[in-house]
Amino acid sequence: MWTTLKQQVWQWRGVLITVPSVAGGLLVLRLAGVLQLMELVALDQMFRLRPFEQNDPRIVLVTVDESDIKQLGQWPMSDAVLAQLVSSLKQQHPRVIGLDIFRDIPVEPGHQELVSVFTSTPNLIGIEKIIKTAEGEVIEAPPLLKQRDQASASDLLLDTDGRIRRSLLYLRTQDNRSIFTLGARLAFAYLKGEGINRQPLNPDQTQFRLGRAVFTPLQPNDGGYVGVNAGGYQILSNFPKFQKGFRTISITDILQGRMPRDLVRDRIVLIGLTAESLEDSFFTSYTTNTIAAPAGVEVHALLTSQLLSAALDGRPLLNVWSELLEGLWIVVWSTLGAVIGWTSSSPRQTASRVVLLGISLFGGAYVLFLVGWWLIIIPPLFALVGSAIISNVYLLWENLKEYAHTLEQKVEERTLNLQQEIVERKQVELALVESEARFRQLAEAAVEAITITEHGTIVDVNEAFTQMFGYPLSEVVGIRASNLVSSDCRELVVKNMQSHYEGFYEIVCLRKDGTAFPAEIRAKVTAYGERVIRITSVRDISDRKRAEEASILDERNRMAREIHDTLAQAFTGILLHIGAATEQIIKKPAKAQAHLETVDELARTGLAEARRSVAALRPKLLEEGDLCNALKYLTTQMKSSANTHLTCEVIGAPYFLPPDVENHLLRIGQEALTNAIKYAQATEIQVELVYEETQCLLRVKDNGQGFEVDKIAPGKGFGLLGMSERVEHIGGELIIQSQPNQGTQVIIIVNRE
Repeated sequence: MWTTLKQQVWQWRGVLITVPSVAGGLLVLRLAGVLQLMELVALDQMFRLRPFEQNDPRIVLVTVDESDIKQLGQWPMSDAVLAQLVSSLKQQHPRVIGLDIFRDIPVEPGHQELVSVFTSTPNLIGIEKIIKTAEGEVIEAPPLLKQRDQASASDLLLDTDGRIRRSLLYLRTQDNRSIFTLGARLAFAYLKGEGINRQPLNPDQTQFRLGRAVFTPLQPNDGGYVGVNAGGYQILSNFPKFQKGFRTISITDILQGRMPRDLVRDRIVLIGLTAESLEDSFFTSYTTNTIAAPAGVEVHALLTSQLLSAALDGRPLLNVWSELLEGLWIVVWSTLGAVIGWTSSSPRQTASRVVLLGISLFGGAYVLFLVGWWLIIIPPLFALVGSAIISNVYLLWENLKEYAHTLEQKVEERTLNLQQEIVERKQVELALVESEARFRQLAEAAVEAITITEHGTIVDVNEAFTQMFGYPLSEVVGIRASNLVSSDCRELVVKNMQSHYEGFYEIVCLRKDGTAFPAEIRAKVTAYGERVIRITSVRDISDRKRAEEASILDERNRMAREIHDTLAQAFTGILLHIGAATEQIIKKPAKAQAHLETVDELARTGLAEARRSVAALRPKLLEEGDLCNALKYLTTQMKSSANTHLTCEVIGAPYFLPPDVENHLLRIGQEALTNAIKYAQATEIQVELVYEETQCLLRVKDNGQGFEVDKIAPGKGFGLLGMSERVEHIGGELIIQSQPNQGTQVIIIVNRE
C-alpha cells in the first residue's frame, strides 16, 4: 500500500508541488490587497453586462439644473422659493419628501415661511454631513428638522478609485447618535406605510429582516475587499440598471405650475442638484465617463430603489462567500490549472483548455452575480493560469530530461547499429562485386543484346548489344534507352519502364546508322540495396518477321486459289442452273424446281466455303495497324453510312495482343455494331477498348430496342452464336446485357497473357 501511495504521489508530483505554491502565493497577494482593484474592476464589468430592469415608479426626482439656476437668478435659492417648492409638492400628498440640499443657515427672503413649511411637513427629511470633509468640516441639518428627528446623513462611501460600490444604511455621529442615510431613511419611511418594519434577527441587531430581504452588514474582507473600513452599517451596492432612469421634473416646472396631476401622489420625492457647475456627481459601477456620472440625488434614489425592491419585490441583495470558502475557491481553480498543465500533451492544448475553463469561470460568476452572489474572479483566474503554466513547464522540463536521457541511449544504440551496418554493407558490397563479375561473364557469353538501365538511363551493355546496335560501349553508357527505339514505340517503352513491366513485347529499334529493325524485348527488374535496376534482353527478330510475311503471302495465294476453286465454281454452277430454271419454269415447272433445289444446295455449299475462308483471313485493317486504330476506322466508316451517333474510346495504355485475339475482337465489335444499327435501330452507340493490367475489355453499348437474352429461339441469333464461338476460341468471356426498350451492352473480356 505504501509503495502504491508513493507511486501515485510521484505520478502527480507536478500537481502536488504547483497547487500549494500558486494558491499560497495568491492568498498572500490577496491579503496584501494587491488584487483588490482588479477584482473591483471585474465587478464593475459584471454590473455593466447586466440586462436593463423596469424603471421604479415609486420614486420621482425634482432636479435643479443649470437652466433652473438661471431662471431663479441666484444660488443658493432663497428660503421663499424652497418653501413654495415644498408647498407645491405637498398638494399631491407624496408619501415622503427627501431634501438633498444643505440648509444649515437661512437664505433670505422667506426664512420664516420655510420654517412654517418645515413645521407643517412631518414627512419631509433633510440632510446633514456626518463624515468630516478633507478640511475637517461637517454640515449641520436645518435646526428645526434636526430637532424634530427629520434629518438624515448625505454621506456616500467612495472606494480608492473614487467609485461607489458600498452603501451606508446608518452611521454614528460625533455625539454617538445613530442616524440613517437619506436613501435608507426614505425607503424605511415608505415601507412603514406598507406595514413593513425592521425585524432584528440577532441580539446586537446587526442582522435584520425587512420585508422579503435579510440584511447583513459588510465585513472588512468581504468579496474582493481587503481590510476596507466597514464603519457604520454598510451593504454592497446592488443598484438597479434603468434604461431611462427615474422620472424627473425640474424645479422651474413645479414653481410655474406645470407639474402633471398625481405625479408625486403616494410616492417618494427627492429634491436635489444636477447642475454640473455645482459638482455634485459621482461614479458608480455603471459609470464609464463623466458625462454619464449620476448626481448625488440620483445615487440616494438608487439606494432607496434597491432597498424597496429587496423588501417588496424580493430582488436579491449582493451576498458574498466566507473567507474560508473563497480560499478554497482559489485552491480548487489552482488544482484545475495544475491538472490541466500536467496532463496536457502540448502547450497549445494547455492554452485551449485554460481558455475554455476561464470562460466557464467568468460565465459561472456572472450567472451567480445575476442571482445575487459576488464571487471573486481575479485570484481564481490567476490560480488557473499560473498553475497551468507552471505545471506544464515542469512537465516539459521533466520530459526534456527524460528525452535527453533517452536520446543518449539511442545515440549509443545507433552508434552500435552503424558499426554493424558498416560491416554488413562491406559484406554486401563484396558480394555485389562478385555478383557483378558473374553477371558480366554471363552477359558477355549471351547471344542476345543485354542492357542495364537505371531511371531510364543505360548504365551498362554487353558486347552483343554493341554489335547489334553499332554503338561502342563508351558512347552508349549514359544515354536514354528510349532514344534507341522508333518514335512510334517510344511512348510504350517509357510506360513499361515506369510501370516496371516484366513481360514480352515487340518494338522497332534504331541502330546508330539510323536503320530500323524489329526486336523482341524481355525485361526484369531487380534491386541492389536502394538502387532499382532494369535488365533488358533485346532479340533481333528480323528473320522471323520476314518468314512470317512470306508465310502470310503463301497463305493468301493459297486462299485465293481455294476461293477460286470453291466459291467461283459454286457461283458459276448457280448461274447455269438459274438460267436453266428460267427457261423451264413455265413449260416444265417440275424440272425448274429441280434446278432451284440444286441452286440452293450450291449456294449453301458456297456460303460454308466462304465462311471457312474468311475465318482463315486476317482483316486488312489489322494488317495495316493495331486493334485501336482498326476499331476507330470501323466506327468512322459506319458513322458516315448510318444516322447514328457513334463514339470510340481507348482507355489505358495499349499493349501487344496475339494476332488471332485482335482478329476475333475486331470481328465481334463489327458484328455488335452491325446488329445495333440494323436490328436494334439504336441512335447512340458507345465503343470502349479498355487496357487493364491483367486483362483487356471490349465494350459495345447501344440505346436500341434491346431483347430478352434467355428467350432467343434455337436456330436464331447466328451473329450472337458467332460471337460466342469466337470468344470461346480465344479463351475469353462474353457478357450480353439487354432488356426490351433498355438497350444492349456486349462485353468481351480476354486475359492479357
